[in-house]
Amino acid sequence: MMSNKTEIKRMIQNEIQSISNLEERRVFKALMEGVFLSLYETNEHMYQELEHRITDELPYDVNHYLIRTGVVEKQYLDRSHHLMHPMDEMDLAEKQYKMSEIIKAVRQNDEFELMTVMIQCDYLQLQEIWNSQQQVKATLITDREWDITVKMRPNTRYLEHINHLYKLFVRNGIPWQTVNAPYLYKMADVVLSELPEEIKERSEIKSIRIDFGKYNEVICYDYIPVWNVRSIMVDTVGFPKPCGNYKNYEYLLSLGQDDKSHACLIDDAEVERITQRGNQISVISSREAVQRWQVMIIQSGKNNKIDRYTYPLMQNLRVDDFVEKYQRQCGQTIKTRAELVRFIRGFGMDDYLEYQGCKLMSEAEVMIETYNMNSFIEDEIRDRRGAKKLILYFKMGKEENWLVRDIASFIVSEVQRIYPEYECGGVMV
Repeated sequence: MMSNKTEIKRMIQNEIQSISNLEERRVFKALMEGVFLSLYETNEHMYQELEHRITDELPYDVNHYLIRTGVVEKQYLDRSHHLMHPMDEMDLAEKQYKMSEIIKAVRQNDEFELMTVMIQCDYLQLQEIWNSQQQVKATLITDREWDITVKMRPNTRYLEHINHLYKLFVRNGIPWQTVNAPYLYKMADVVLSELPEEIKERSEIKSIRIDFGKYNEVICYDYIPVWNVRSIMVDTVGFPKPCGNYKNYEYLLSLGQDDKSHACLIDDAEVERITQRGNQISVISSREAVQRWQVMIIQSGKNNKIDRYTYPLMQNLRVDDFVEKYQRQCGQTIKTRAELVRFIRGFGMDDYLEYQGCKLMSEAEVMIETYNMNSFIEDEIRDRRGAKKLILYFKMGKEENWLVRDIASFIVSEVQRIYPEYECGGVMV
């Protein structure tokens, strides 16, 4: 394109030199400079914009929307961290108990949430806790000690954030990848459902002691789930442009210079499509005259060497090699065992578990030891009755054995996406 423009300028210059009449030369130069070259540059700019739009529609970098998750002890949480942020801002508030609020909640809702804890145990052991519905002894200390009973239940507050993120991916036209978030399935709410009738509303709560019995060693207090996602408000640049269908408008948003490498999602129900080039976002929406947009930033970058994490961060990173890109571009599906091995190992989870093979069954002959990490996605089209079972076999690695079945669940959930005709499950051997 640049050589064509240079050639055109050279032709115009030669033509100018061939005009002997000075007045005609001046008029010709003004015509070329003010009309012809300006028209050419406008057409060139429009062509480049079209080229960028077409390029944006091609298969994207699968790791551009990489999600990292982890847990941090509250006392070590760094609010200024460049990458990881609290998944729920409510975790930053200090817990303050008032007897009047507890009594009101117990009477109206039959329970009051005291705290959220993390249970550091294997998935199968955790299922035993949930199935037992075991009540836990506790002591409420006011001006005297009161024996109370509390219970644990699975926490769903953080999984709702994953569900919301999935909806944003769908609205923005971005293919969904399962979020590798094993810690979220270890979170439990400790709730109070009964109180002695003698306790008065004006009683001052000094402390609450909870005895989890044989589970005391696996209960972790004051852990906050974090991820590399944050929400900001962004202003519209200029005026919206009507689209060719006369129904939608195109909005241009500009992020800060530090955000050009991050992936973005628009948190709005009426978004048709977005494209992102650097720190510029183009939003196609049916809404008129929107001044501000809520944008979810999926931050990219590396961890600092001085970052403190008691447990390793997890991510849904894929080894994005040539074969991977070629298969996505051609729309090829995985059909052989060798390709399935390559797909599973592409997540780089060999330190936690090793893939051993797979087997097709008409009926599950073994107990499935994994769960669906995409349970919030409703399959309203397929009928799974009578579907064959695809069982994946894994062997425990050397790292974080209490997370192995959860990481296996992440891998099985990803395999389920590419094999919707089967009912996938995982087993440890």
